[in-house]
Amino acid sequence: MRIDATDAAARAVERVRASGRDDLVIVLSSGCCDSTAPFLYDHYIPEPGSEPVGELNGVRVLAPAWLARLYAGDETLVLDAEEDVVEDSFSLETEHGMRLVLRAAVRR
Repeated sequence: MRIDATDAAARAVERVRASGRDDLVIVLSSGCCDSTAPFLYDHYIPEPGSEPVGELNGVRVLAPAWLARLYAGDETLVLDAEEDVVEDSFSLETEHGMRLVLRAAVRR
């Protein structure tokens, strides 16, 4: 699995960092409601079996082992961010009107 990131995702992380949050990590969730949605947390204790799958501006991206295996090899996912969204998540960037999203890479 390979994670690429857009400028919008980088801006979301930097806004959170600038607000004083530290020890950040992006987790590709395996939660009940958001499936594999990315969440940005601070001081997060990874679940057993989490694997590092990328990095964005010094912030680790972790995924459950099953998800990392699903996209094994050279599969690329893109970490992006949407702006002006409803604050409906525990992810830290929603405090700044942004929401991280995971997209499939466009193949050419």
